[in-house]
Amino acid sequence: MTDGTTGNDRLPLTFGQERIRSAHRHGHGHGHGPEGAYGHHPVLALRLTGTLDRAELTGALRLLVARHEPLRTTFTEADGVPGQTVWPAGPLELEFADLEPLPVQEQGQQLDARIAELAARPYDLASGPLLRSLLIRLGAAEHVLVLSAHRIAVDARSRTLVTAELTELYAAAVTGRAARLPVLPVRYAQYAAEQRARVTEAELAAQLDHWRGHLAGLPALRLPTDRPRTRARTAAAARHGFRVPAGTVRALAEAAEAHGGTLFAGLFAACQVLFSRHTGQEDLALGTLASGRPRPVLDGLVGAFDNPLLLRAHIRSEAPFTELLAETCATLAEAFAHQDVPFEQVRTALGEGKDAGDTPAVQVMVVLRGAAEAAEPAQAPALTVRAFPPPGVPAEFDLTVEFTGTAAGELAAVLEYDTALFDAVTVEVLARHLSVLLAAAAADPAASVEELPLADAEELRLLTTEWAVNRAEFPADSCVHELVAEQARLRPGAVAVTAGLETLTYAELDARANRLARLLVADGVRPGTFIAVCLPRGPELITALLGVLKAGCAYLPLNPDYPGDRLAFMLSDAEVPLCLTESWLTGKLPSTGTRMISLDEQDAALAAQPAKAPAVRVTADDPAYIMYTSGSTGTPKGAVIGHRSVVRLFCNADWVSLGPDDVMAQGSDVTFDAATLEIWGPLLAGSRMVVIDKDTLLDPAELTAALRRHGVTTLFVTTAVFNQIVAAAPSAFGALRHVLFGGEAANSVRVAEVRAAAPPQRLVNLYGPTETAVLGTWHLIRGADEHMPVPIGRAVANTTAYVLDDRLRPVPVGVAGELFIAGPGVAQGYFNRPELTAERFLDNPHGEAPDHRMYRTGDLVRWTSAGVIEYVGRADHQVKVRGYRIEPGEIELVLQQHPEVGVALVLALADGEHKRLVGYVTPATAGRPPQPAELREFVSGRLPVHMVPSAVVCLEQFPLTPSGKVDRKALPAPEHAAAPAEAQEPRTGTERLLAQIWSDVLGVPAVGVTDNFYELGGDSILGIRVVAKAKKAGLVISAKDVFRKQTIAELATTAVAAEAA
Repeated sequence: MTDGTTGNDRLPLTFGQERIRSAHRHGHGHGHGPEGAYGHHPVLALRLTGTLDRAELTGALRLLVARHEPLRTTFTEADGVPGQTVWPAGPLELEFADLEPLPVQEQGQQLDARIAELAARPYDLASGPLLRSLLIRLGAAEHVLVLSAHRIAVDARSRTLVTAELTELYAAAVTGRAARLPVLPVRYAQYAAEQRARVTEAELAAQLDHWRGHLAGLPALRLPTDRPRTRARTAAAARHGFRVPAGTVRALAEAAEAHGGTLFAGLFAACQVLFSRHTGQEDLALGTLASGRPRPVLDGLVGAFDNPLLLRAHIRSEAPFTELLAETCATLAEAFAHQDVPFEQVRTALGEGKDAGDTPAVQVMVVLRGAAEAAEPAQAPALTVRAFPPPGVPAEFDLTVEFTGTAAGELAAVLEYDTALFDAVTVEVLARHLSVLLAAAAADPAASVEELPLADAEELRLLTTEWAVNRAEFPADSCVHELVAEQARLRPGAVAVTAGLETLTYAELDARANRLARLLVADGVRPGTFIAVCLPRGPELITALLGVLKAGCAYLPLNPDYPGDRLAFMLSDAEVPLCLTESWLTGKLPSTGTRMISLDEQDAALAAQPAKAPAVRVTADDPAYIMYTSGSTGTPKGAVIGHRSVVRLFCNADWVSLGPDDVMAQGSDVTFDAATLEIWGPLLAGSRMVVIDKDTLLDPAELTAALRRHGVTTLFVTTAVFNQIVAAAPSAFGALRHVLFGGEAANSVRVAEVRAAAPPQRLVNLYGPTETAVLGTWHLIRGADEHMPVPIGRAVANTTAYVLDDRLRPVPVGVAGELFIAGPGVAQGYFNRPELTAERFLDNPHGEAPDHRMYRTGDLVRWTSAGVIEYVGRADHQVKVRGYRIEPGEIELVLQQHPEVGVALVLALADGEHKRLVGYVTPATAGRPPQPAELREFVSGRLPVHMVPSAVVCLEQFPLTPSGKVDRKALPAPEHAAAPAEAQEPRTGTERLLAQIWSDVLGVPAVGVTDNFYELGGDSILGIRVVAKAKKAGLVISAKDVFRKQTIAELATTAVAAEAA
């Protein structure tokens, strides 16, 4: 019954049709939602070139619909049972649009819009029609025919059949002959009935169990998109094509055949490698299509046969490609043996109890079509028919990799992609990588997966030279203090340092530093010695640092608030003979073999020294300072930075350009390497440095006023402080020339807010570890997408940045690797730590002097297709909190020193845009958990405040992964205990308001008026939030108030109503 007639009975649906109808009924006709693979309806676009008879084309379409029952079928439900009804062929309306009168450009726009509109129209499965047709006239001899059908009626192969048969039916009509089409031996309805008879409910359940086991716990594919995913697919698809040579095709087919597979298995395995590299995932799944046509007699039918399959792979980089190929062959065979269960049913079963976004979905589809399915032009009398990708229609998947055979033995490959997710250049990179990978796998299938290249020679050149290396002229043989002295000679009366009401000109600074240097030399210090400096920020500190350098020594900055044990370790480890400080600080410093010189008691001795620099030979290779960073073994390590490393950072710099008219704020603790930027940056440029106290820096209103008052042009803040300032006052930086921030991954939302409000002239994201003299890379932010990461950019001047794998080979564009930094900025190593130095500072296999040494950062990054570096994460467990680089292992060792702690683990947990340290411990004795407050106090006595966990969670034992490792994802978030019964309730309106603000900011259910802000998990960054929320609520307090008055009761005495303020 294939001649346009129909049976009278309601007919059963195939399993696939049943699921498609269910998705349609629940409103999932389009988009990337729970409907999964069924949200996209096929659209066929045919370009008709030549003389067209519109009436005969309409007749040919009617005959096509009469020939194929699914094109004239409707779907209803009776007594809860869905069924389909085939209707007699009737009149067919061919919509028509004449675009010929329009200009060429507008004609193309209208063509896209008309096709997109046709594809987007909703379908009514109960009343039909399920096939729509539109003829668009572009010229007398140029038309486009667009056919759109519901997914329940046609599949991918159906489009090829429709093109061929419609061309034949039209040719027969215009020539007056009978169409040369074979009689269809079966009806689609027969196939539906046979499927239901062949695949029993028990068989279907068994197949479903197979997929449950195969896909359980499957992670989503973390594709490196250029934009974030949205729920609905609305952007038009785009395509990029390339060719796979015949030789590669033959070799890959032979390799697959040796393992019982076909060419498709080789192509699919290669795609698995490609996306494993680009996602960084070893456990991933790609999709393919099962044809759903188990017998050849079905090959000529139009209908919904195919079924998406999601094939999971575990990629082992060290395994030979042939091993992966064999596994892929077996996986494909298993998948096709279980293809009857609709993919949407699999998703439903796996998604029970989960959000739709957590349900496995086909994100990347890989298909191979035979040469017979190629979109070759068909010929009718006086008319050429050529199928082409329909413009304006959304992509069905994130990416589709389609291979089509050719008569010459090549493969025509096309990557179709969602333009809402990917830029063209990104997909071009993927295509190039796949092409290189296929050639390599075909040439040497026994090679290990990790040895198969993705990058070609030109890309490798970019990665190791043009993108990586940034050379510029700079005074490589000059020392830091020599360049400051040159500024003093050029502009002696210019102000160098401002701190409150105190100022210091370049001449005064130079003279004071010379006297101090002479005093040190007279005291017997030897060049190359490390001299500790423990002073508050201000002119005395700058004078001391400069004086140490002029004496031929290197400085070790100290913070007197650090625990005594840590200060003692640094003084001992660096073999420091003396420390420059002030008398009021000596009591905070440990009693070690280091001699203390209180500079406030040396006025007479300094005045007696000549104001001329001592004759001490210092070279650019000599150390300028040593700075200690957290150590994973529990022992801090001192990175030794030479003069050349510092000079290269500021002279002829590209990341910032300072001049005599610039004023730079100095707000960082001198033990934080950002202070190097704030001190030597302006002093080497003849600019003015203004000291901003910490309380002012953390209070957006006070900071804005201070910046304006001092005429500051340049400001550095850590990313955490930047985020909080912007949250409270997005326009705070509007009057500045340069706003520099860094220390951890940028928050793109906050960056976008600054750009939208009142951006500075230059907004720069900085990246760099202490071991590369503060900076390694920089990125000038010209625009910002709040949904996408802010790059860390490219290497700063006179620095080289490589992205390498664990064998120190360049990783391709878009693939994550470890960041290595080379050049004159690299530290000399860790003082007295030769083994650790050898582990982190390596010979550079890709460059020569000055790039002969490179530092392994431990940061995972990737090159984007735009040629900038994007931060991905840490290769180890090291974290950055509030700009400080922290080794959790160091904190863990301290926690484990407590007698009541068995094992300790420390994580940095994100709370919105705020990151905080949380400690997890097990008790040393079962049933006797240690008290969190006691543990925090224990740690605070041994580590700096930024390394003290804000919360400690005690567990009887840590959750483990199946492999026996601690399951970090299963560790519970810290719970804040309810306020104790004796906690004092807020008594006044101000106390109640502040208590609510604390509760919101700290995430605690209740706050007593005597509870301590910092003991509840607060820190200086959260203090900024308290200030901002109080301001919105009508209370005026400062960050200084929060720091000094740490309870509600105390803080309420300071709070002032906004009106009164």
